[in-house]
Amino acid sequence: MLCIIFIPCFKKKLRNRKMTRIILYKIFIGIFICGTAFKGMAQANDDAGGKTHKFTFYAGIGPNYYLNNLVIAKNKVKEFNYSFVGRLMWEPKHNLSLGIESGYNRLYSVDTDLPGHGNVHIVNVAIPIRLVVAMKFFEHYFASFNMGQSILLNKVSSSDYGSFDASNISLGDFGLDIGYKRLISDRIYLGSEIKGTYSAKLEDKNIALVFFAGYRF
Repeated sequence: MLCIIFIPCFKKKLRNRKMTRIILYKIFIGIFICGTAFKGMAQANDDAGGKTHKFTFYAGIGPNYYLNNLVIAKNKVKEFNYSFVGRLMWEPKHNLSLGIESGYNRLYSVDTDLPGHGNVHIVNVAIPIRLVVAMKFFEHYFASFNMGQSILLNKVSSSDYGSFDASNISLGDFGLDIGYKRLISDRIYLGSEIKGTYSAKLEDKNIALVFFAGYRF
């Protein structure tokens, strides 16, 4: 019951206009992903002598910053937190690659006193599950676009009422990344990327700097 009180009071309500715009974005992005996927498969079939290792698993960690859009206790929000990222990519010989990404993004935390509830500690976490389209440009630089859903976890603890957890699913999430990576051996990548993400359910926006390693197989 406490979660039902806390969650909406900290967020702005979604407007119908914004939801319509998000749906249009999703349709456009879906068409783009399908088109690039078919193009990538066609290019892969044309490559007679492709790379031996066409799959790469990336894992990374780094700080993130939450673009604060809260209404109540806005000045109590801790915007700097952390992110873990895991990504499996199909990387054939050409510059286009496709994959799937997940991870753990601690969006923000709040410590404040609320009348009738005592001291309240809130943590919001997003666990993304998204499709990724990446394009290499220059020799070591890349840009990627991801789209999918996120599992939103809201953890609330109150000195008067104890701890309460709630979860929800945000279906209209997407992100844009730009980064640098370099092979340091036949199979190992090292690199970093700037990740910008948007979660449609509660209009959360987040920027992360992730340092990662990749393994080709």
